[in-house]
Amino acid sequence: MMETVRVRDLVLGDGTVKICVPVIAHTRDELVRSLETVEESPFDMLEFRADFYFEKEEEALAMIRRTAGNRPVLYTIRTSEEGGEIGISDETYRERNLAAAPFVDLADIQYARLHMEGGNPFPGSDLPSKLREKGVKVVLSWHDFAKTPKKDVLVQKMMKMQKEECDLIKIAVMPNSREDVLSLMGASVEMAERKAVRPFITMAMGTLGRVTRAACALTGSCVSFGTAGTMSAPGQISAGMLRQMLRVLCID
Repeated sequence: MMETVRVRDLVLGDGTVKICVPVIAHTRDELVRSLETVEESPFDMLEFRADFYFEKEEEALAMIRRTAGNRPVLYTIRTSEEGGEIGISDETYRERNLAAAPFVDLADIQYARLHMEGGNPFPGSDLPSKLREKGVKVVLSWHDFAKTPKKDVLVQKMMKMQKEECDLIKIAVMPNSREDVLSLMGASVEMAERKAVRPFITMAMGTLGRVTRAACALTGSCVSFGTAGTMSAPGQISAGMLRQMLRVLCID
C-alpha cells in the first residue's frame, strides 16, 4: 500500500492532486517580479529552480520562503544533463543542496547523481540521508528529454527508484507519439494500483504530453506543475487553468 507524505500542512499521496509552481528568475529584480506574479496564482507548493538563478541564493531562498508562507518549498538544481541550465560537479551539487536545507521542505535530487553506470556510487551518494537528517524530504527524479521508454521499462525504473532513500519519486519523459503518452500514463496507473510504496510524480513533457499534467487524478501522480509566468519545462500549463482542469477531471 502506498504511503502518504506530510510536508507542513500538505499531504502528498492522499488522492488529491497538488499544484506546484516553479519560480524562475536570473536576477533579484526578476525574482521580485516573479514572486509578485506567483502570489496572484493558485498553488499548493513552490519550486525554486536554482539552476536559473545567478545572484545571492540565500537571499532568494528567504524571499521565496516568505512568499510560500506555510506552504512547502521545493529546491531544485536541474543540471544540463537532464534539461537544466547548468553543469556542476557532484561536490558543488551536494554543497548547494545542503546549504538550502534551512529554507526548504523538499529537495529534488537527480537519480543519476547517486549512481554511475554499473551501479557505482557518486561522491554525493550520501546526499539524501544528509538532507533527511536536516528534516528535508527527498524527491528522487529522473528525466529523459529525448524519448519515452516503453511502459514496462518505466515501471521497472520507478520500482528501482523507490527502493532508494527518498520520500517521493518523479519521472518526466519526452513523448514522440501518442503511444508514448499512453506508455507513461499506463506505467503510472500500474504503479498507483499495484506497485507504488511511496507517492510519485509523473509527466510527459511538450505539447503532446500536456494531457498527463491534467490527468493526474486518473494516473495517480500526486503533483502537477503549473506556471505563473515562465515555464520550467516544455508543455506546462498555467496554474490557474490547471486548477480548473483538475477540478473538472477530478475522479473520486
